[in-house]
Amino acid sequence: MTVTITTSAHDILKKELQAIFSDGLVTVIGSGLSCAEGLPGMGALATELISKVPPAIPDADKATWAAIEACLSSDGLEAALLKHPPTDGIESAIIQFTSAFVLSKEQEAITACVTGTRKLKIASLLPHISAATPKIAHIITTNYDRLIEFATESEGWGVDSMMVGRYWGKHDPELSSKLMIRDVSRGNKGAVRLIYRNHIKLFKPHGSLDWFMAGDTPMTSSMAFSGDPLIITPGVGKYKKGYGQPFDVHRDRGNAAIDNASSILCIGYGFNDDHLQTHLSPKLKGGARALLLTHSLSPNARTVVAQSPNCTALVNSADAKNPGTIVVRGTTETLIPNVEWWDVENFVKGVLTI
Repeated sequence: MTVTITTSAHDILKKELQAIFSDGLVTVIGSGLSCAEGLPGMGALATELISKVPPAIPDADKATWAAIEACLSSDGLEAALLKHPPTDGIESAIIQFTSAFVLSKEQEAITACVTGTRKLKIASLLPHISAATPKIAHIITTNYDRLIEFATESEGWGVDSMMVGRYWGKHDPELSSKLMIRDVSRGNKGAVRLIYRNHIKLFKPHGSLDWFMAGDTPMTSSMAFSGDPLIITPGVGKYKKGYGQPFDVHRDRGNAAIDNASSILCIGYGFNDDHLQTHLSPKLKGGARALLLTHSLSPNARTVVAQSPNCTALVNSADAKNPGTIVVRGTTETLIPNVEWWDVENFVKGVLTI
Protein backbone atom coordinates (compact mmCIF):
# COMPACT_ATOMS: atom_id res chain seq x y z
CA MET A 1 0.00 0.00 0.00
CA THR A 2 1.28 3.46 -0.96
CA VAL A 3 0.72 6.36 1.45
CA THR A 4 1.12 10.09 0.77
CA ILE A 5 4.11 11.76 2.35
CA THR A 6 3.59 14.31 5.12
CA THR A 7 5.00 17.83 5.01
CA SER A 8 7.57 17.17 7.74
CA ALA A 9 8.67 13.88 6.14
CA HIS A 10 8.94 15.69 2.79
CA ASP A 11 11.45 18.18 4.21
CA ILE A 12 13.45 15.44 5.93
CA LEU A 13 13.56 13.38 2.73
CA LYS A 14 14.80 16.34 0.73
CA LYS A 15 17.72 16.89 3.12
CA GLU A 16 18.57 13.19 3.06
CA LEU A 17 18.64 13.17 -0.73
CA GLN A 18 20.82 16.27 -0.83
CA ALA A 19 23.30 14.60 1.54
CA ILE A 20 23.98 11.87 -1.01
CA PHE A 21 25.65 14.47 -3.23
CA SER A 22 28.85 14.58 -1.21
CA ASP A 23 32.51 14.06 -1.96
CA GLY A 24 33.06 10.51 -3.20
CA LEU A 25 29.81 10.19 -5.17
CA VAL A 26 29.87 7.75 -8.09
CA THR A 27 27.14 7.89 -10.74
CA VAL A 28 25.95 4.85 -12.71
CA ILE A 29 23.93 5.66 -15.83
CA GLY A 30 21.85 3.12 -17.74
CA SER A 31 19.75 3.12 -20.89
CA GLY A 32 16.83 4.83 -19.13
CA LEU A 33 18.57 8.21 -19.37
CA SER A 34 19.26 7.82 -23.08
CA CYS A 35 15.69 6.65 -23.69
CA ALA A 36 14.46 9.84 -22.02
CA GLU A 37 16.39 11.75 -24.69
CA GLY A 38 14.75 9.81 -27.52
CA LEU A 39 17.28 7.04 -28.05
CA PRO A 40 15.97 3.48 -28.52
CA GLY A 41 15.51 1.09 -25.62
CA MET A 42 15.66 -2.69 -25.82
CA GLY A 43 12.12 -2.96 -27.16
CA ALA A 44 12.67 -0.55 -30.04
CA LEU A 45 16.04 -2.13 -30.76
CA ALA A 46 14.48 -5.60 -30.93
CA THR A 47 11.93 -4.33 -33.47
CA GLU A 48 14.71 -2.81 -35.56
CA LEU A 49 16.73 -6.01 -35.52
CA ILE A 50 13.73 -8.13 -36.51
CA SER A 51 13.39 -5.94 -39.59
CA LYS A 52 17.06 -5.63 -40.55
CA VAL A 53 18.91 -8.81 -39.51
CA PRO A 54 17.23 -11.59 -41.60
CA PRO A 55 18.18 -10.18 -45.04
CA ALA A 56 21.76 -9.53 -43.88
CA ILE A 57 22.74 -13.00 -42.62
CA PRO A 58 23.62 -16.17 -44.57
CA ASP A 59 21.08 -18.95 -44.95
CA ALA A 60 23.05 -21.14 -42.54
CA ASP A 61 22.32 -18.66 -39.73
CA LYS A 62 18.62 -18.17 -40.36
CA ALA A 63 17.45 -21.06 -38.15
CA THR A 64 19.40 -19.66 -35.21
CA TRP A 65 18.00 -16.19 -35.83
CA ALA A 66 14.45 -17.59 -36.06
CA ALA A 67 14.90 -19.11 -32.60
CA ILE A 68 16.17 -15.78 -31.26
CA GLU A 69 13.36 -13.83 -32.89
CA ALA A 70 10.72 -16.17 -31.46
CA CYS A 71 11.89 -15.27 -27.94
CA LEU A 72 12.28 -11.53 -28.36
CA SER A 73 8.76 -10.48 -27.45
CA SER A 74 8.41 -12.75 -24.43
CA ASP A 75 11.98 -12.81 -23.06
CA GLY A 76 13.57 -9.58 -24.27
CA LEU A 77 16.71 -9.16 -26.35
CA GLU A 78 19.33 -10.14 -23.79
CA ALA A 79 17.50 -13.21 -22.52
CA ALA A 80 16.84 -14.33 -26.09
CA LEU A 81 20.52 -14.06 -26.98
CA LEU A 82 21.51 -15.93 -23.83
CA LYS A 83 19.03 -18.71 -24.60
CA HIS A 84 20.13 -18.95 -28.24
CA PRO A 85 23.76 -17.79 -28.61
CA PRO A 86 24.17 -15.98 -31.94
CA THR A 87 26.64 -17.09 -34.59
CA ASP A 88 29.45 -14.74 -35.55
CA GLY A 89 27.44 -13.64 -38.59
CA ILE A 90 24.37 -12.82 -36.50
CA GLU A 91 26.43 -11.02 -33.87
CA SER A 92 28.14 -8.92 -36.55
CA ALA A 93 24.73 -7.99 -37.99
CA ILE A 94 23.42 -7.09 -34.53
CA ILE A 95 26.40 -4.80 -33.91
CA GLN A 96 26.04 -3.19 -37.35
CA PHE A 97 22.32 -2.42 -37.08
CA THR A 98 22.40 -1.57 -33.38
CA SER A 99 25.15 1.00 -33.84
CA ALA A 100 23.49 2.52 -36.93
CA PHE A 101 20.12 2.77 -35.16
CA VAL A 102 21.53 4.31 -31.98
CA LEU A 103 23.74 6.67 -34.00
CA SER A 104 20.82 8.02 -36.02
CA LYS A 105 18.81 8.82 -32.88
CA GLU A 106 21.89 10.23 -31.14
CA GLN A 107 22.41 12.62 -34.04
CA GLU A 108 18.81 13.81 -33.78
CA ALA A 109 19.23 14.60 -30.07
CA ILE A 110 22.57 16.37 -30.54
CA THR A 111 21.31 18.36 -33.53
CA ALA A 112 18.43 19.65 -31.42
CA CYS A 113 20.93 20.76 -28.77
CA VAL A 114 23.17 22.50 -31.31
CA THR A 115 20.24 24.38 -32.82
CA GLY A 116 19.19 25.54 -29.36
CA THR A 117 15.84 23.76 -29.12
CA ARG A 118 16.81 21.52 -26.18
CA LYS A 119 19.37 20.78 -23.49
CA LEU A 120 20.30 17.30 -22.37
CA LYS A 121 19.01 16.37 -18.93
CA ILE A 122 22.36 15.24 -17.57
CA ALA A 123 23.83 18.71 -18.15
CA SER A 124 21.72 20.18 -15.35
CA LEU A 125 23.12 17.62 -12.90
CA LEU A 126 26.82 18.36 -13.49
CA PRO A 127 27.16 21.33 -11.08
CA HIS A 128 25.87 19.09 -8.28
CA ILE A 129 27.57 15.81 -9.09
CA SER A 130 30.85 16.58 -7.32
CA ALA A 131 31.53 18.33 -4.02
CA ALA A 132 35.23 18.79 -4.78
CA THR A 133 37.00 21.88 -6.13
CA PRO A 134 37.67 21.58 -9.00
CA LYS A 135 34.72 19.32 -9.65
CA ILE A 136 35.71 15.79 -10.66
CA ALA A 137 32.82 13.39 -11.22
CA HIS A 138 33.08 9.62 -11.67
CA ILE A 139 30.50 8.28 -14.12
CA ILE A 140 29.99 4.69 -15.24
CA THR A 141 27.65 4.02 -18.15
CA THR A 142 26.57 0.90 -20.00
CA ASN A 143 25.36 3.06 -22.90
CA TYR A 144 27.06 3.16 -26.30
CA ASP A 145 26.01 6.70 -27.20
CA ARG A 146 27.97 9.90 -26.56
CA LEU A 147 25.25 12.02 -24.95
CA ILE A 148 27.09 12.16 -21.63
CA GLU A 149 30.27 13.32 -23.33
CA PHE A 150 28.39 15.90 -25.41
CA ALA A 151 26.49 17.28 -22.42
CA THR A 152 29.69 17.48 -20.37
CA GLU A 153 31.60 19.43 -22.99
CA SER A 154 28.60 21.68 -23.62
CA GLU A 155 28.92 22.81 -20.00
CA GLY A 156 32.62 23.58 -20.41
CA TRP A 157 33.85 20.49 -18.57
CA GLY A 158 36.51 18.06 -19.74
CA VAL A 159 35.98 14.35 -20.44
CA ASP A 160 38.56 11.81 -19.33
CA SER A 161 37.39 8.74 -21.26
CA MET A 162 40.85 7.10 -21.35
CA MET A 163 40.81 7.75 -25.10
CA VAL A 164 43.12 10.45 -26.49
CA GLY A 165 42.59 12.06 -29.90
CA ARG A 166 39.75 12.98 -32.23
CA TYR A 167 40.62 11.41 -35.59
CA TRP A 168 43.05 8.57 -34.84
CA GLY A 169 42.96 8.54 -31.08
CA LYS A 170 44.50 5.87 -28.91
CA HIS A 171 43.46 4.18 -25.70
CA ASP A 172 45.86 5.84 -23.25
CA PRO A 173 44.40 6.09 -19.71
CA GLU A 174 47.37 7.89 -18.16
CA LEU A 175 47.68 10.59 -20.84
CA SER A 176 43.91 11.07 -20.88
CA SER A 177 44.02 11.87 -17.17
CA LYS A 178 46.93 14.30 -17.58
CA LEU A 179 45.07 16.21 -20.28
CA MET A 180 42.57 17.33 -17.65
CA ILE A 181 45.27 19.57 -16.11
CA ARG A 182 44.37 23.22 -16.71
CA ASP A 183 47.37 24.95 -15.15
CA VAL A 184 50.42 24.55 -12.93
CA SER A 185 51.16 26.79 -9.96
CA ARG A 186 54.35 27.13 -7.92
CA GLY A 187 54.46 27.90 -4.23
CA ASN A 188 56.96 30.08 -2.39
CA LYS A 189 59.37 27.18 -1.97
CA GLY A 190 59.05 26.02 -5.55
CA ALA A 191 56.48 23.33 -4.82
CA VAL A 192 54.48 22.49 -7.92
CA ARG A 193 50.70 22.10 -7.73
CA LEU A 194 48.64 20.80 -10.61
CA ILE A 195 45.36 22.60 -11.19
CA TYR A 196 42.71 20.47 -12.88
CA ARG A 197 39.70 21.68 -14.83
CA ASN A 198 36.20 20.52 -13.94
CA HIS A 199 35.86 17.13 -15.60
CA ILE A 200 34.30 13.71 -15.53
CA LYS A 201 36.11 10.40 -15.39
CA LEU A 202 34.00 8.28 -17.72
CA PHE A 203 33.98 4.48 -17.72
CA LYS A 204 32.19 2.66 -20.57
CA PRO A 205 32.51 -1.10 -19.99
CA HIS A 206 30.22 -1.90 -22.94
CA GLY A 207 32.07 0.28 -25.44
CA SER A 208 31.22 3.36 -27.44
CA LEU A 209 30.05 4.27 -30.93
CA ASP A 210 33.35 6.06 -31.59
CA TRP A 211 35.64 3.19 -30.58
CA PHE A 212 37.16 0.94 -33.23
CA MET A 213 39.83 -1.73 -33.46
CA ALA A 214 42.77 -1.06 -35.79
CA GLY A 215 44.60 -4.37 -35.94
CA ASP A 216 45.22 -5.18 -32.29
CA THR A 217 44.95 -1.56 -31.16
CA PRO A 218 41.75 -0.01 -29.79
CA MET A 219 41.32 3.51 -31.07
CA THR A 220 38.77 6.30 -31.18
CA SER A 221 37.70 8.57 -34.01
CA SER A 222 34.99 11.14 -34.65
CA MET A 223 35.08 10.19 -38.34
CA ALA A 224 32.76 7.58 -39.82
CA PHE A 225 34.22 4.12 -40.49
CA SER A 226 32.78 1.21 -42.40
CA GLY A 227 33.92 -1.25 -39.73
CA ASP A 228 31.93 -2.23 -36.67
CA PRO A 229 32.41 -0.06 -33.59
CA LEU A 230 33.73 -1.59 -30.38
CA ILE A 231 30.49 -2.28 -28.54
CA ILE A 232 29.37 -5.29 -26.55
CA THR A 233 25.95 -6.60 -27.47
CA PRO A 234 23.65 -8.29 -24.94
CA GLY A 235 23.93 -12.02 -24.44
CA VAL A 236 26.88 -14.38 -24.43
CA GLY A 237 29.08 -11.97 -26.42
CA LYS A 238 29.06 -9.59 -23.46
CA TYR A 239 30.90 -12.11 -21.33
CA LYS A 240 33.37 -13.14 -24.04
CA LYS A 241 34.33 -9.64 -25.16
CA GLY A 242 34.04 -7.91 -21.81
CA TYR A 243 37.45 -9.20 -20.75
CA GLY A 244 39.30 -7.91 -23.81
CA GLN A 245 40.75 -4.45 -24.31
CA PRO A 246 39.68 -1.70 -23.85
CA PHE A 247 36.55 -3.03 -22.11
CA ASP A 248 38.54 -4.67 -19.33
CA VAL A 249 40.19 -1.43 -18.20
CA HIS A 250 36.88 0.44 -18.17
CA ARG A 251 35.19 -2.38 -16.26
CA ASP A 252 37.99 -2.70 -13.72
CA ARG A 253 38.35 1.03 -13.07
CA GLY A 254 34.60 1.49 -12.93
CA ASN A 255 34.31 -1.29 -10.37
CA ALA A 256 37.18 0.23 -8.36
CA ALA A 257 35.30 3.54 -8.33
CA ILE A 258 32.23 1.74 -6.97
CA ASP A 259 34.30 0.01 -4.29
CA ASN A 260 35.74 3.36 -3.12
CA ALA A 261 32.53 5.39 -3.38
CA SER A 262 31.01 7.11 -0.37
CA SER A 263 27.61 7.18 -2.08
CA ILE A 264 26.04 5.92 -5.31
CA LEU A 265 23.64 7.61 -7.73
CA CYS A 266 21.96 5.38 -10.33
CA ILE A 267 20.06 6.97 -13.21
CA GLY A 268 17.87 4.88 -15.50
CA TYR A 269 19.79 1.76 -14.54
CA GLY A 270 18.05 -1.62 -14.25
CA PHE A 271 20.70 -3.66 -12.39
CA ASN A 272 20.79 -6.20 -15.21
CA ASP A 273 24.51 -6.18 -15.98
CA ASP A 274 26.79 -8.76 -14.39
CA HIS A 275 29.90 -6.76 -15.26
CA LEU A 276 28.90 -4.19 -12.64
CA GLN A 277 26.64 -6.19 -10.35
CA THR A 278 29.47 -8.13 -8.71
CA HIS A 279 30.57 -4.83 -7.13
CA LEU A 280 27.50 -2.57 -7.21
CA SER A 281 24.91 -4.81 -5.55
CA PRO A 282 27.13 -5.84 -2.60
CA LYS A 283 28.08 -2.18 -2.12
CA LEU A 284 24.43 -1.18 -1.77
CA LYS A 285 23.43 -4.22 0.27
CA GLY A 286 26.38 -3.48 2.56
CA GLY A 287 24.83 -0.15 3.57
CA ALA A 288 26.23 2.45 1.19
CA ARG A 289 24.01 5.49 0.72
CA ALA A 290 22.36 5.24 -2.66
CA LEU A 291 19.73 6.96 -4.79
CA LEU A 292 17.99 5.53 -7.85
CA LEU A 293 16.24 7.85 -10.29
CA THR A 294 14.22 5.86 -12.80
CA HIS A 295 10.89 5.83 -14.60
CA SER A 296 10.19 2.33 -13.31
CA LEU A 297 12.01 -0.30 -11.28
CA SER A 298 13.12 -3.47 -13.04
CA PRO A 299 12.60 -6.68 -11.03
CA ASN A 300 16.35 -6.79 -10.29
CA ALA A 301 16.39 -3.17 -9.18
CA ARG A 302 13.41 -3.71 -6.88
CA THR A 303 15.20 -6.66 -5.27
CA VAL A 304 18.36 -4.61 -4.72
CA VAL A 305 16.38 -1.74 -3.15
CA ALA A 306 14.55 -4.15 -0.85
CA GLN A 307 17.85 -5.60 0.36
CA SER A 308 19.79 -2.31 0.71
CA PRO A 309 19.25 -0.50 4.04
CA ASN A 310 20.34 2.97 2.87
CA CYS A 311 18.95 2.92 -0.66
CA THR A 312 16.14 5.17 -1.90
CA ALA A 313 14.46 4.87 -5.30
CA LEU A 314 12.39 7.65 -6.87
CA VAL A 315 9.99 6.21 -9.43
CA ASN A 316 7.17 7.51 -11.61
CA SER A 317 3.82 6.80 -9.94
CA ALA A 318 2.32 5.70 -13.30
CA ASP A 319 -1.12 6.47 -11.88
CA ALA A 320 -3.14 9.11 -13.72
CA LYS A 321 -5.40 9.55 -10.68
CA ASN A 322 -2.44 9.99 -8.30
CA PRO A 323 0.39 11.53 -10.33
CA GLY A 324 3.73 12.13 -8.71
CA THR A 325 6.84 10.32 -7.53
CA ILE A 326 6.89 7.07 -5.57
CA VAL A 327 9.61 6.90 -2.92
CA VAL A 328 10.68 3.26 -2.48
CA ARG A 329 12.67 2.28 0.60
CA GLY A 330 12.96 -1.40 1.38
CA THR A 331 9.47 -2.66 0.66
CA THR A 332 7.75 0.58 1.71
CA GLU A 333 6.32 2.99 -0.87
CA THR A 334 5.34 6.63 -0.29
CA LEU A 335 3.79 9.04 -2.78
CA ILE A 336 5.03 12.59 -3.28
CA PRO A 337 2.10 14.03 -5.24
CA ASN A 338 2.41 16.18 -8.34
CA VAL A 339 6.21 16.17 -8.66
CA GLU A 340 8.47 14.28 -11.06
CA TRP A 341 11.61 13.86 -8.99
CA TRP A 342 12.34 10.54 -10.70
CA ASP A 343 13.32 12.61 -13.76
CA VAL A 344 16.89 13.99 -13.54
CA GLU A 345 16.01 17.49 -14.70
CA ASN A 346 13.06 17.81 -12.33
CA PHE A 347 15.06 16.28 -9.49
CA VAL A 348 17.72 18.98 -9.87
CA LYS A 349 15.07 21.72 -9.87
CA GLY A 350 13.05 20.29 -7.00
CA VAL A 351 15.75 18.93 -4.69
CA LEU A 352 19.21 20.23 -5.50
CA THR A 353 18.51 23.81 -6.56
CA ILE A 354 18.38 26.05 -3.52
